[in-house]
Amino acid sequence: MKIKTLFIAPYPAMIPLIEECRGIEEDLDIKIESGNLGHALPYVKNAEADGTEMIISRGGTAKLIEQETSIPVIDVQVSGYDMLRVLTLANDFPGKKAIVGFSNITLGAKTITDILDIGIEVFTVAKEEEVEALVFDLKSNGFELIMGDVVTVEAAAKFGLEGILIQSGREAIFDSFYKVKSVYHSFRKKQMENELLKAILKVNTENILVADSKGDIVFEQWNTFSSPPIQTSQLLTLVHRIESPNSVVTMKGIKEEVLKIRISNLQIGDESFTQFVISELESEKHASSYVKIEAVPQLPMIIQESEAMKDCLASVSGNNNRNFWVLIGAAGTGKGLIARYIHYLRYQGNGLFASFHAKEHRKMSDGFDKDTRTIFIYGAEETSSKERAELVKHCKQWNQAGKDVILSLYAETEDFYSAIFDDQANRVYIPLLTERKEDIRPMTAYFIASFHQQLGTSAVKIKEEAIELLEQYHWPGNAAELKTFLYDVVTAEKGYTIRKETVAKQLERKKQRPVQIDEGLLTGTLDQIEKRIIEAVMEEENQNQTKVSKRLGINRSTLWRKLKQ
Repeated sequence: MKIKTLFIAPYPAMIPLIEECRGIEEDLDIKIESGNLGHALPYVKNAEADGTEMIISRGGTAKLIEQETSIPVIDVQVSGYDMLRVLTLANDFPGKKAIVGFSNITLGAKTITDILDIGIEVFTVAKEEEVEALVFDLKSNGFELIMGDVVTVEAAAKFGLEGILIQSGREAIFDSFYKVKSVYHSFRKKQMENELLKAILKVNTENILVADSKGDIVFEQWNTFSSPPIQTSQLLTLVHRIESPNSVVTMKGIKEEVLKIRISNLQIGDESFTQFVISELESEKHASSYVKIEAVPQLPMIIQESEAMKDCLASVSGNNNRNFWVLIGAAGTGKGLIARYIHYLRYQGNGLFASFHAKEHRKMSDGFDKDTRTIFIYGAEETSSKERAELVKHCKQWNQAGKDVILSLYAETEDFYSAIFDDQANRVYIPLLTERKEDIRPMTAYFIASFHQQLGTSAVKIKEEAIELLEQYHWPGNAAELKTFLYDVVTAEKGYTIRKETVAKQLERKKQRPVQIDEGLLTGTLDQIEKRIIEAVMEEENQNQTKVSKRLGINRSTLWRKLKQ
């Protein structure tokens, strides 16, 4: 089969010679058009539509075409014969003579004029826009004959100078035909390799998208989704979250499904690319209502000014080589945060973190997604004695399957002795907030900043006497209670500084109406506790989001987002 080729001649006088050479060439199906520089581009656009496989042109026109098409372009060179012909024509011409053009013309011209000691000066331009100014300067310096390509000859005519077009002869045209065949076969081989790789990817990879360093998509395929399950802009926000060669994160898809996204960097020569491999989270297909799967892309922030918390985190770091953990601490002490801290220390952002209530452990008999590295179980005390024995058994089975297991307990309960005092268990005791008074000040600053950032609350600092009141209080609900208390304070405080009076007023309300903290309400992570509180208020207000948002002091969009988390 002949190679479908478009030959764009930059000047009309070239066409008869191309037609003559085309009659001799047997391997190319050549279509001829005429157009110099920008005038050639409409032919290029049509070529891409009608299946043209190769393009031939010359000089600046060839260079411009290369920038506008993915079709391989062959540049007709000016041969030594071509240069000798034009120099012969100019030899008897009186006056000063010059050759002006792009490097494809001037490099060979300079070589010949130097070897043969011909008195013709050679000038090279990099852009078309440079030609007229250069020709004008040459006229001012007494030059009378200018040789070059179409743009050079047109500029010479504009300023009243003689011009000779350097044309490509049969030798150069036949040489371009040879290059077309050589490049085509090499190009087709690469195309076949690319098609093979795409076919292999289609069979072995579910869904993949690759973006270049500018954020442009260079490759995508969707095998298990009828259409892209997530907005490209959402994926691109993940590029800077890569903290390891193969990071895994989770995101909500367009249809609210939970997607697992594996992110990796690809370096091809000097170019950098980001690859996203996307799939629906396996365990979420069956357990989305009771298990939360998430990525932990960075080390969680844990305030540790107190010796008690420093000792706690030291015990975590000192036993980081085991995969079974028992976290023992009262409700609200932050066991969920510690669990995520352990997960990050172990895997540095790789793998997923699963958390669920102990009552749901039987539903996890089908196992977890292969990228889930850590399993965090809370609410163990709310199970029956029989369920507790089964839970411990399941924990050991998940351990044997290669998963890290973190069991959260309020105290050293007898039913869990087999887990707590197992030789392979890491026991971590989480201190009460009353044992870490030194942390109340920095925790308060952290929570105030967090509420300011998320909710736009006014307060940005707290007075010293107000801090002292916080340090004197006994905090039965620990860090979780401090956080919710400060939420009430910052929403009540309209100034930029939290006053002692505002804190005292909120504390007085606690004394007037003692709160019996429901252990179940404060089970799990701080985010989960917050969501339970919102859901409880929603129930009290008959699902009226306007009333709930007003009561909680947040806007409706924030309320909606928190309910969706």
